[in-house]
Amino acid sequence: MLSNAIRLIVLCALAAGFLLPAMGNTAESPVRGGPCRYDVFPGTAVFVSVAPWQPSSPTEGIPTPYPPLAVTYRFTPDTPIVGEPLYAPDKLFTLTLVNSMPPGPKFIAKYAIAPGKAVPCQVHIIRQGTCTPVVHVFPGIDLTDYFELTGR
Repeated sequence: MLSNAIRLIVLCALAAGFLLPAMGNTAESPVRGGPCRYDVFPGTAVFVSVAPWQPSSPTEGIPTPYPPLAVTYRFTPDTPIVGEPLYAPDKLFTLTLVNSMPPGPKFIAKYAIAPGKAVPCQVHIIRQGTCTPVVHVFPGIDLTDYFELTGR
């Protein structure tokens, strides 16, 4: 019985020694997906609308413990962004939490989000790496604040 256990341990160790390098889990493997570098353009976001979220297709329902809201905004840079193919002036964006879920009414109330309200915002445009190409950052709004999901 003990010799079978030892054989199994040795066999697993040998398999790991052959499989791990093939899977790319060695110290010599190149890093994929990062690190990423962005140029940052400060500006202002103005909230355009806050309305009940409507799925774009019947299969796109997002189960949330709260009624999800569609929040749209428009970003305006402090100085014009010229010659940048990833930037579109006057484009309407949808605010989502970092996990891609729409916010709920308590989140909207906590961060005082309302149509017509202007808040500081930065657009981060990728320069190196394979991360998300354009990211909007709101210094006064924590988009990782999942308190409505946890019920706290």
